[in-house]
This record gives sequence, structure tokens and C-alpha cells, in this order.
Amino acid sequence: MEYVLTFLSKPIILTLLTLTIGSYLFTRLTERRAKKDKIREKSLQLLEEVGNDLNSIISVIYGHIRNSNFEIDKASPANEKRAGMFTKRFTVRIKSQAFLQSDEFWQRYDQLTFEIDKIVRLMMSLSENYDLAEVIKRIKEHQERFAKVWPFEERSIHSQYVPPSNELVVWTNMVWDRAVWLLSNNLNKLLR
Repeated sequence: MEYVLTFLSKPIILTLLTLTIGSYLFTRLTERRAKKDKIREKSLQLLEEVGNDLNSIISVIYGHIRNSNFEIDKASPANEKRAGMFTKRFTVRIKSQAFLQSDEFWQRYDQLTFEIDKIVRLMMSLSENYDLAEVIKRIKEHQERFAKVWPFEERSIHSQYVPPSNELVVWTNMVWDRAVWLLSNNLNKLLR
């Protein structure tokens, strides 16, 4: 035992041991950092992809509302983008859990997807002859329900349009504001 201690206490051996252990630890640290960086990169890609999808469909919805054009057929970009969000739900869920380590992100994304679906379907259901009071009532019910399931400080000022465009803008603003919060909140978590 004394021979081993004497051997290990020689400067050349101590230097070699220090270099070997230090090199090993540095390699492990570098690998961990590279893995974290890769996960961060994938997380940012997910947020960008989701943000682009949400912005794309919400912009189309705003365009229809501002023009009071509620005629959305099955082949329209609004309907295609709405359907596209449903096809990404599974991917968003898996990536959210893997990269963001978050169930809230995909759950909130689902809520936004279903809310956008409700807006587009309601607009599609409006024909030339609709009962304005009934449509406004339905929109208000949707707004109240959405505000209950996802409480949020709502905007006090909205652009003014003729009904039902005005009510649809308020409802779409609710979706937009929550989408911005969801993405910016998760981006802030990533950048800490």
C-alpha cells in the first residue's frame, strides 16, 4: 500500500491523473452543454413553428372580419390552416413534453386550436341571411366560456366594426392575446 501511495504522489503521476480526470470532466460538461443547446434550439424551432401557424391563421381571420367577408368555404386558406393546426396537435404535444418539458404549452395550444376552429366554423355558418342578434349572442357565449377556461386580462380597447364583425374581432383578440402570451412566456423561460 505504501508503494502505491509513493507511486501516486510522484509529480508526473499526479499531473497525468489530474489531466485525465480534468479531461474526462471537461468532456462530460461539454457533452451536457451541447445537449442542452440542441434542446434549446429545438425548443426555439417549435415556438417559431407554432407562432407562424397561429399568426398565419389569425391574420386570415382578421382579414375576413375586417372585410365583413364571412363566406369561408372548405377550400379556403382559413379552413385549410384551421385543419392544419389539428394535424399538428400530436407533434406539438410530443415536442412540448420533450423539449420544453411542459404540459401547459401543448394544452394551451390545444385550447387555441379549438377556439380558432370555433371562430372559423361560426364564420362559415353565417349565410347571407342570418339573425344578427342570435349570432352576437352565440359569439358572446363563446367569449364568456373561453374567458372562464383561460382567465386573462382582456383588452379594454378594440377596433370598432359593425356587428357581428366587432364581436368577432373581440373574440379573435382574445385568442391572439393568449397566443402571444403563450409564446412569449415560453420564450422567456428558454432564455433564462
